[in-house]
Amino acid sequence: MSNSPTFKPQLIIDYIKKNGIEMHVNKNEFIFHSGDLTNYIYVIESGEVLVLRIQDDGSENAIHFLNNDCIFGAVTLYCGPKRHTSFAKSKTEVLLHKIEKNKFEEKVLNDSQFTKEWMRWLEIERLRHSSKLRDMLMYGKMGALASVIVRLSNSFGVSTKKGIVIDTKLTNQELAMLAGTSREIVNRYLKELSKEGIIEVNRKVITVTHMKKLKHIINCENCDINLCQIY
Repeated sequence: MSNSPTFKPQLIIDYIKKNGIEMHVNKNEFIFHSGDLTNYIYVIESGEVLVLRIQDDGSENAIHFLNNDCIFGAVTLYCGPKRHTSFAKSKTEVLLHKIEKNKFEEKVLNDSQFTKEWMRWLEIERLRHSSKLRDMLMYGKMGALASVIVRLSNSFGVSTKKGIVIDTKLTNQELAMLAGTSREIVNRYLKELSKEGIIEVNRKVITVTHMKKLKHIINCENCDINLCQIY
């Protein structure tokens, strides 16, 4: 993995926090629903949010797993009125700031520094989604789960003597939604990874004890740290 620092669009984050509306959301509440107008862009002050999409068979896939300072919502600008094709739900109690898309578009259009930062953030998002898709399509269900765990380690990981502790609790169902598979398959592969000494799972907290072996499953290319995130 490269030593480049993790990029954060701080100018945009600060603008939304300063000029947006503050929202308090309880655990397991909807922030927006599929079909709602894309009127707002959101920034998380604290807490965790899942952005999900319902598939034709009724299952749910998690597109994003977000925490502090993550941006989401109406991020497709200058396209006129649109509706969300996914929904956002709080995983924990969440403090948010939201800003009207029209107001945000005006700022992006008229401030060159703001425009550059927004374009850089969008490009990182595009490349991150491409790398997630590659892992899911090329390396099977085990590869998809391994990719999710590596990305969670980069986004939530805390280094300890035992390994990298992913500092958030995820159910096997939530891991399945992130990996685009079923809870039963995740159960089986977590047991396999534990038997091989690659991870340990204790009360929904995963510790990666052998990162090199985990990365080998997805033929890790040591890409830029900005691309290898769960967000």
